[in-house]
Amino acid sequence: MEKDSFIANILQYISLTPEEEQYILAHVTVRKFARGAYINREGEVNRYTNFITKGSARAYFIDPNGHEHVVQLGIRNWWISDYTSFITQKPGLLYCEALEPTETCSISYENLQLLYEKVPALERFFRLIIQKAYASFHNRILHSLSMDAEERYRRFRESYPEMDMQLSQKHIASYLGMSAEFLSKIKKRLMIKEKNQGKPV
Repeated sequence: MEKDSFIANILQYISLTPEEEQYILAHVTVRKFARGAYINREGEVNRYTNFITKGSARAYFIDPNGHEHVVQLGIRNWWISDYTSFITQKPGLLYCEALEPTETCSISYENLQLLYEKVPALERFFRLIIQKAYASFHNRILHSLSMDAEERYRRFRESYPEMDMQLSQKHIASYLGMSAEFLSKIKKRLMIKEKNQGKPV
């Protein structure tokens, strides 16, 4: 079942023969993480790129003052890793942590290089999702520069409703660059506005 959703995600972007699908699956590792377990840590070389088939995770870094900053959130059918470390095979700066019991379909760096040679279409798949991730990151920077906190949360909620419902407020707040307390105030204010406007909460 885990590998079915993994292949389904790839097929949204490229076409594969049944033989290519099986070859890819033969080079995928199913990994399971308990809540709070690290998928990878700062200072380690990230050996895997990870597709979440169950659960959720976050990628974050810790600044010199010891404060955590969430840079990526992931739920089922999302990819997560310290991708800079993965593509350079150098020690990373991020922690990737499972936020609940989480399972991934993971491809090691070595296996991915082999798959690129044997299944050329897969290289196009990763190029496309990296381009999509870059565009999302670019938009996030622009939003942080041009929107106030309420507008940033509204945009997040509209873009990622499942993530807004599944993940904890403190991790969403960190991702959006605000405190959990401030996000709580924003959500209460929005509930009042939407109730007064006759919108479903």
